[in-house]
Amino acid sequence: MQRYVSVALHLDSMAQAAGYPAGYVDPTYRQVIDRFLGLAEKFGFSYSMYAIGRDLEDEHACRRLREISAAGHEIGNHTWNHYTDLGALKPLEMREEVVRTHERLTEAIGKAPKGFIAPAWSYSDRLMRLLNELRYDYDMSLFPSLLYYPFVFKNALNHIGNSDKLLRVLNRRDWTQPILGSRDPFLRGNVVVIPVPTTPGPLGMAVWHTTGFLLGWDRHFQMMRDALAARRYFHYVIHPADLTCDEDFDGSERMHLERAAGSLTEKMRRMEECFAILAESGCQWKTVGELAREARIHLAASIAA
Repeated sequence: MQRYVSVALHLDSMAQAAGYPAGYVDPTYRQVIDRFLGLAEKFGFSYSMYAIGRDLEDEHACRRLREISAAGHEIGNHTWNHYTDLGALKPLEMREEVVRTHERLTEAIGKAPKGFIAPAWSYSDRLMRLLNELRYDYDMSLFPSLLYYPFVFKNALNHIGNSDKLLRVLNRRDWTQPILGSRDPFLRGNVVVIPVPTTPGPLGMAVWHTTGFLLGWDRHFQMMRDALAARRYFHYVIHPADLTCDEDFDGSERMHLERAAGSLTEKMRRMEECFAILAESGCQWKTVGELAREARIHLAASIAA
């Protein structure tokens, strides 16, 4: 049975993390994205990148995404403002977040995005109805792991002192998904839902690059191997902060991302180790869009049988 692996770069920019300070020159769409592109060339894969619409008010970011899309990487929708309570927003607010970014991405790169990921994996039935209406091919917003609970509360602690962000982190409609959510791709209407990959077993742990910072790298590497062996459709989630370093900041930024600082040499080493595990897994490289198409074919065959 052929298995597939993708790399999903959620473009949670340093500008967004810092609250979009006036005059800020964001390293995300400059030296940071170049680091990621160099690794894709080295390991021979194409990214799926998910952009925050507000970042595309900067023409430099638009130009970079056009170039990256033309080079064969996939560009998807990560909402306009990166509100972490997207799944709980009122219908018109949710629509604005998704549609405004959809339209800006279409204008910026010359084609409509077909993939979506909610900020902080904020999943809901209302969101699925909207994505079906907008004819998205796939969504990646389901987090079917008990790691969800410490993840949400750690995120909340990061925003102590900012009541708006704190309340948004906790304002969710998917509190039961870690227990009840599927761990394999499934269809919601015509949208393929691709859950965050987990290790096998009823208490399977979600696996994305941040778990290396949280749980230690040796444990993370084993979790990657276990999840790759257990899941036919595996996507590895990474963020710009995984390859930012001390030299990218001038000290004026105020942001909650603890892992944004640090040694670039060490971060690059860890990222390369993780990509090597993906390359050695026997899985075929795909973009997430291509992975979703393979899953759709499999699901259709299962239904027909």
